Amino acid sequence: MSVEHTEAVDVGVDFVVRPDGTVAGDDGASGALAAALPYTGRLARRMGELVGAGDLRALEAYGAHRLSVGVTWTPAGEGTYRAALRRLEARVVPTYMVVGAVDTSAAVAHCVDRIMTIDGVRWTSVVTAGSRVIAAAGDRRELHHLAEVGNRMLAILRSLEDQHATGFMRLHFEGGAVVGASLGRHAIVTYAGATNDDELLAVIDEVRAILADHDLSTVPTDFDPDAVDLHPTGEDPQGDPVQDIEPAPGAPPPLVGARFAGAGKREPRKPRRRFGR
Repeated sequence: MSVEHTEAVDVGVDFVVRPDGTVAGDDGASGALAAALPYTGRLARRMGELVGAGDLRALEAYGAHRLSVGVTWTPAGEGTYRAALRRLEARVVPTYMVVGAVDTSAAVAHCVDRIMTIDGVRWTSVVTAGSRVIAAAGDRRELHHLAEVGNRMLAILRSLEDQHATGFMRLHFEGGAVVGASLGRHAIVTYAGATNDDELLAVIDEVRAILADHDLSTVPTDFDPDAVDLHPTGEDPQGDPVQDIEPAPGAPPPLVGARFAGAGKREPRKPRRRFGR
């Protein structure tokens, strides 16, 4: 997500990671950041396929630094990563006072609804470190692969967390962006189009404050992916009418004609009478 309200210090490192793994330039982290980008790119590219957003074009990470990476792909699916790293001025995170004890499940549901109030957000979810989706909201036709998408976002956040990204990620695809924010060991995963970045960042700060004292691992799984396989109106998730299944054909007509004489069901044979009895 953008942090335009935070100015980058005018010093930084530019480097390129080629498809064969060679690096041009210095990543400022003894090669660790450059080594993480191909892994991150592969995880993110699959996320675009799962959510129907197209190919990965860029990724951005924000923390003490701002990491901006443009991505291009070869026909064989290997990426070239052109990265720029800038140190950011320290951002003052506002404090929030949470009044009263709130049930953890109710707190999570409130936070998901809060994120959905941001213009441009199409769906959002909370995924635990164990890849369980404990809350989700938005267009249910797009929520089939939340567990896998969330698991991949968790891996991306962890792979870059020690390399200047402390919990804020935006993956830019051809058809939208997937935003991830860490909640300790867990994560918020959101799919959005054009959003007000300052508003998005402020809401994520608020959500973190609300959930800071809650153990999200105790929340039962609330999302059933099988519930979206068939729309109640008789349409599939893509909006196409569900075709009626033709009944199984009945028994074939009996064979007729001299050629098939006696080909039907035969009568049981009577036991033969033996002589001498």
